[in-house]
Amino acid sequence: MFRTYRRRDVTRRSGNKASGIKTGGECIIINSDEFIMNSDSAEFKFEVSNVELENLFELDEGVIAFGGYIKPTELISIDINMFYYLDEEGICISETKKYKNGIKPGTWNNIGAHVGQQLESLPDNFIKKVSVVMKIEAPVETKINLVSFDLASINYTDYLSNKFYKPFKQKTSMHIPNIYYLSTEKELESLLISTKGVQNDIGEPIVLKSCNRCSRYLPINILEEEDIIAFSLHCKKRAPCSHPLFSSYKIDNYDLLSDIYNLDVIDQYITEDKVNSFYGHQVECRACKKFYVNFALNPLRNAQQFKEDGLRRRALEVLVNTLLDRNLVHHEFEYKTKKQFTEYIWLKFNKRCFKCSKKLNHNELHLDHTMPLAYLYRLDESATCLCPEHNSQKRDSFPVDFYTPEELRKLSNITNLDLSILNSRTPNMYVVKLLKENIEWFFDVFLMDSEYQKVRDGRLTADKIYASLERVLEGTNVNLLSEYQLITNKDPKSISL
Repeated sequence: MFRTYRRRDVTRRSGNKASGIKTGGECIIINSDEFIMNSDSAEFKFEVSNVELENLFELDEGVIAFGGYIKPTELISIDINMFYYLDEEGICISETKKYKNGIKPGTWNNIGAHVGQQLESLPDNFIKKVSVVMKIEAPVETKINLVSFDLASINYTDYLSNKFYKPFKQKTSMHIPNIYYLSTEKELESLLISTKGVQNDIGEPIVLKSCNRCSRYLPINILEEEDIIAFSLHCKKRAPCSHPLFSSYKIDNYDLLSDIYNLDVIDQYITEDKVNSFYGHQVECRACKKFYVNFALNPLRNAQQFKEDGLRRRALEVLVNTLLDRNLVHHEFEYKTKKQFTEYIWLKFNKRCFKCSKKLNHNELHLDHTMPLAYLYRLDESATCLCPEHNSQKRDSFPVDFYTPEELRKLSNITNLDLSILNSRTPNMYVVKLLKENIEWFFDVFLMDSEYQKVRDGRLTADKIYASLERVLEGTNVNLLSEYQLITNKDPKSISL
């Protein structure tokens, strides 16, 4: 049997009850608020008074934030405009956030915006009134569910020092609104002062799971778990999750479930007084994981450890190209066309991120494989132009798990990849076939490369490459080690057994 590697020692651990209050294994179930579009445009106005700003990150600056979670039945676009007036000068300060393509229908989505304000411009650090106008464009009769919305100044205790200023600024929008540490249990009517173009109703139930660090109840997408919102999944590649704390959540408001409207929507996930998750979720919310786990552990990693993922990806790129007898696409493309490959993709996508339509400079674009390299798909002319943030979000996801159906149709037109391919979740079986045909070369030549025979962080690099292929081939009835042993009647020397 293939031996797993010894994990590196760490000096900080998450613990089951890091906050001393919640374990991450509790939840509550509440109803969202549903709004039905009467016309093709709607307006929601939120307002709060007497907002006191805290001095965050030792920068003499406060931050006002707005956010929550939204689930539409159809494709929609959203404009969020936050504004307030400085008392002394009457100057209007505003911030606008647009969601044109990033709201996925039929599932829960994170939305939000924030604006910073220098405290020296404010008497007593107070703003008399802050307003947010959220405009939505959608087909008539579209149903829109909202939950866990709040509008307030950020006053999270650990933001008062400059310790988390750097990680707060890094990929902030990926963690909105979780990163604001706002209330997630407020009644929407406490903030919402008016609506236009919609009628209100009771929405579908949603599960809010506890975070073992900040003790907030934050939403999990129990009906579409792969569309993560406030918590990352625990056992995505080895589901169903068999770890009780991560996959079974005690319902803290169990005695009040009779008041939940349409509970039968999620009834199949409830057993006695617990909600059961197929993939499981991390005990820390994504914001706490960003600050207290990743940020805490990253300084403990050495340069070799930071390069591990990149090394494995480069090894897969070389493996796929070698099996296909192809050069790197950049070299091939430049040789054939005398043009730069990155510029070709940039222009092909109209100099914009395909996911969010943000305009990109040439040096800002990230080339995405479209079909993931982790599943043995080569980078070629079907690549997608993404901004750094959305390229990081997509990572090794299949297109069908990252884009809406409408986006998949557009992507098919731009890349010339058939929709059936973009909707699939299977490895590149043609490359798998070539790998089987060249199995001796793979173990005896490719993995014997001196770079792959180096031990990094207590584990042979070749072992890591092989393990990543094992995960990809789960469910395909292809076992590379068995294929090699069948042909050679021996064990390979390139990996640890």
